[in-house]
Amino acid sequence: MVFLETGRFGLVRSVESYPDDYSVERLIRVHAPQVVFLCADDIKQAARVKERIDHTMPGLPVVGFGREAHPEVLIELMRLGVREFLRTPFDPAEVMGVADRIERHLAENPLEASATDRVFSFLPAKPGVGTSTLAVNLANAMASIGDAKVLLTDFDFNSGLIAFMLKLNPTYTIVDAVLRSEDLDENLWPQLVTNAGKLDILPCGRPEPGIRVEPIQIHRMISFARRQYDVICIDLSGNMEKYSIELMMESKQIFLVTTPEIPPLHLARERIEFLRSLELADRVRVLVNRWGKRNPVGIKQIEELLEAPVFDSFPNNYAGVHAALVEGRTVDPESDLGRRIRQVAQRILNPETKPQEGLAKKKRFFDSFSILSGKYSLSSR
Repeated sequence: MVFLETGRFGLVRSVESYPDDYSVERLIRVHAPQVVFLCADDIKQAARVKERIDHTMPGLPVVGFGREAHPEVLIELMRLGVREFLRTPFDPAEVMGVADRIERHLAENPLEASATDRVFSFLPAKPGVGTSTLAVNLANAMASIGDAKVLLTDFDFNSGLIAFMLKLNPTYTIVDAVLRSEDLDENLWPQLVTNAGKLDILPCGRPEPGIRVEPIQIHRMISFARRQYDVICIDLSGNMEKYSIELMMESKQIFLVTTPEIPPLHLARERIEFLRSLELADRVRVLVNRWGKRNPVGIKQIEELLEAPVFDSFPNNYAGVHAALVEGRTVDPESDLGRRIRQVAQRILNPETKPQEGLAKKKRFFDSFSILSGKYSLSSR
């Protein structure tokens, strides 16, 4: 692709057809591009997408492209606020000229993201691998690092444990927030969340197996939360409900939690295959819980089995976790597990932070690809 060959652009997402309004919003929020390349061959569809882009992130530069530069198309693009147009096949010199102008525009008019893209889902390979424990402790660690405002949500409607783990007695639950998503505002929201130190929590209440949650309700609630918080952590059941898939599609990263035994690793592999079918596998980061150097399956073997890199691992500390549960708190921050949790939380917030204790990875192409100068694009054709 000529855009990549110039060294001025990094591709974060390519879409083969015009996305619907809902998908446009999600793509912009999750990937936070600095420029969008939009096919103008169907000017009506292009106009609809451009209007939704403006609604989601005002001021985001859009470059039109197409096979022909018909006067009526160019006039319509100008009416929509599109000031750049490239005809296919792309001329490298023209692409470089667009890059220069976009770069100057962004320097003079920096984008102000109105909503965070740091939404992280925690997905268990199977029940009992400690996903909720990691979600609670990592979210708490993130809230204690700097001034990050963090929300922890429990989306396991059948057996959510977060309220139990922290000895919370909430008046309202995540179900209330979802069902009232259309009414959320700055007055209602503080009544719905439960505060635990620096962390805001939307826990589950009693099991509600018959609860029906619509994608639009999830979309509204997460969209509202994105504007209120720097980081959102989502604890999932692992049952792959429709709403869980919706939440993973809203997430920047999906942390798949497993332990180093064969059964959960087998199920973790199946999870990754399923997420690959949804084009979500590139967001998966594997966390190995209860790891010890004497485990018969090594980190490299786990990566080969899952065909995915291990983001990090956590030492086994049954006694420390048990003590935290009894007292309704997070694990001791001075324990080996507590220190590792803080290290991993730091890595999640700051991806350039190096992993600890031998988990440093060889650079992959995607890692090198992601550190380009930041002129990202989202193409639609």
